[in-house]
Amino acid sequence: MANNVDRANHLSDPLITLSGFVRVRVHNIALTMGCCSNWSPTSKRLCALGSTTGLCVFALVLGLVWPALIWEIAKQEFVLEPGTEVYENWIDPPIDTYLEIFLWNWTNAAEYRTEKPHLEELGPYTFVERHERVNLVWNDNDTLTFQQRRIWHYLPERSVGNYETDRVITINPVLLTVGYALRNEPEFLFYVDGIITGNNLATTPFYDVLVREMIFEGYDDLVLTSLLALLELIPEESRPPIDLPPYDRFGWFFGRNGSESYDGTFTIGTGKDNVHNTGLMRLWNGANATDYYRGACGQIRGTTGEVWPPWGRTLSGTPPNVSVFAPDVCSSVTLQYAEEMERYGIDGLRWIGNDRVFDNGVHYEESRCQCTAEDESTCPVLDNGSMDVSRCKFGAPATVSFPHFYLANESYLAGVSGMKPNEKEHRFEMELEPYTGVPLGVKAQLQVNLNVRQYGMSLLKDIPEVMLPVLWFRQTATLTDELADDIKLILILPDIGVYVAYALGAIGIVGLVLAVYFSVTRWKLQSTAAPSTAEAKQALD
Repeated sequence: MANNVDRANHLSDPLITLSGFVRVRVHNIALTMGCCSNWSPTSKRLCALGSTTGLCVFALVLGLVWPALIWEIAKQEFVLEPGTEVYENWIDPPIDTYLEIFLWNWTNAAEYRTEKPHLEELGPYTFVERHERVNLVWNDNDTLTFQQRRIWHYLPERSVGNYETDRVITINPVLLTVGYALRNEPEFLFYVDGIITGNNLATTPFYDVLVREMIFEGYDDLVLTSLLALLELIPEESRPPIDLPPYDRFGWFFGRNGSESYDGTFTIGTGKDNVHNTGLMRLWNGANATDYYRGACGQIRGTTGEVWPPWGRTLSGTPPNVSVFAPDVCSSVTLQYAEEMERYGIDGLRWIGNDRVFDNGVHYEESRCQCTAEDESTCPVLDNGSMDVSRCKFGAPATVSFPHFYLANESYLAGVSGMKPNEKEHRFEMELEPYTGVPLGVKAQLQVNLNVRQYGMSLLKDIPEVMLPVLWFRQTATLTDELADDIKLILILPDIGVYVAYALGAIGIVGLVLAVYFSVTRWKLQSTAAPSTAEAKQALD
């Protein structure tokens, strides 16, 4: 972690002050006891009882105050503003994030009229992912507005297959998008379909392209470029309800590498007003809700997954659910608390994605707002396990699920072959250290599917009606040894003062017992048995 030594010294200042105070205190007690040797018995009793009682009171106060004192100091580092540890790690992440992309290859596409799709998993094609925050604006209401660039670099040593030469066969997503967007505009659909077939803009319902084109480089698609040119010729008020990607090439991640605008504009809490607001989403693209989903499903909530508010020592009972806002689905993913865990010797908590995440209201009423049908009375439209993100993805008939349709309805698995859902491999996980809110590990994974139908397109005639997986990705990040040591230091500081208080309290109690003992035995006997100087002189006379 950046500036580990400075931060460690900063957080340990109270401990140094405490140790110095204890040394002085003990030294003074020792001097006092030494000086007490020539005092009267009454003075000795007062000195001993007062010193030991004071030590016990100090130990009690220290044990009660120290954890709160450390928490107050630590909270200053949990605010998103220049100079704090959280900000420095957010603006320049000290750990690497990896993106693994798997593509689904339709191996029997030539027999699509007679056989259900058989899919072969290609990859992973692995990339290291770096985040850059740009256009930062601190607002008066203790929030921070920014955009982010996500930059990916290919890692052949962590990949399976050949990113440069591997090919993938899948459904043509542009054809599907056109058909889906114009499904309620039959006259315009007939016109566009005639342009496509009449000009041989496409001759097959499939893509057979290089993997690198399908992911980042993009593929030249005549349907896409021709329709974009056509739409430019039509007055805006007369254009059909079709929302194509604003690019001249198609690729699932095309135009995203290094873009500062693709993910949108985020506004999050800095925590300056209250540390429990650190990193919480307030607005996305200037709004506190999206119009892609109804009600709570459209609300902007949770964090971006990288900065979490610390709970401190206030967390008790069963931890609450947590939400991660995902711009890829224009919504938040709410994770269920699962269990306690340990990583690098640090106790943490784990949250997972369960069947509620993409339920569509089939089993959980609160997820009914995921349905995007115009007529709410027709909801749910989709089976549970796959959420409609068409309005979020340029009007494509796309859905999002867990990889391999993990936790999804059996109907999705029945439509294709090649799926092997597995909890260990395909579960969405988030691990946090609750006191600091520091992520210990994350395994965020989602699958993109296309709702394949004929949609009145000539080239899609006889295409099987299935929910077709096209790719899935896994985003991982794990705490490093260096960061783990840093967190351990923060976690142990509140306990050190308590342990010192125990030790001082034990010393004080022992000293108090001895003081009482000497007060009622030796010093009392001396005061009774030993005559005063005046009495002795009188006796001699």
